[in-house]
Amino acid sequence: MEPEAGSMWDIIQEAFGKYHSQMSVVKYLINYGFSVKEKYDNEYGIFCGSVEVRSNSLALSVGVDKRVVIQVVSKIVGDKTLLEFFSKLTAIADMSSAVSKLMNLVVLEIIPEDASKPGIISDALKIIADSGVGIRQVIVQDPVMVDEPRARIVTDSPLNPEVISKIRNIPNIKGLTIL
Repeated sequence: MEPEAGSMWDIIQEAFGKYHSQMSVVKYLINYGFSVKEKYDNEYGIFCGSVEVRSNSLALSVGVDKRVVIQVVSKIVGDKTLLEFFSKLTAIADMSSAVSKLMNLVVLEIIPEDASKPGIISDALKIIADSGVGIRQVIVQDPVMVDEPRARIVTDSPLNPEVISKIRNIPNIKGLTIL
């Protein structure tokens, strides 16, 4: 899926798109909600909430040299629009992970045929809500950031086979899995 012209994605692509390793760092920051903020006196760092993430730790996780992370932060700090965007990112707990089983939650994963088509998530949520099952969380991967985006819907109890069948019949769903 292509981002809208003039969007934040265009600005990010313009700044980092020519450098694969820098774009990998940028995508990691966005995916995990790591922000770039001022630590003190015009010195900036990467943060998860209020916890600073060291450049070398992030570089190791992304698989790039520490200098690439430092270049990305420097480029973000040097651009008012990028800094405004990256300073506002926040991390959110993903209850669709292995934690869901420990919390007795159910995770439904939806794989779309075309993630740019509207209505898949809203239709699924309506079917679940109409069945009386509580929805705890919805996590949707951005089709600009991920080649094969998925949506995960976390519910507080199992879905009956009729509900699952209705969701499977939503147009444009390629796959459906209960995790």
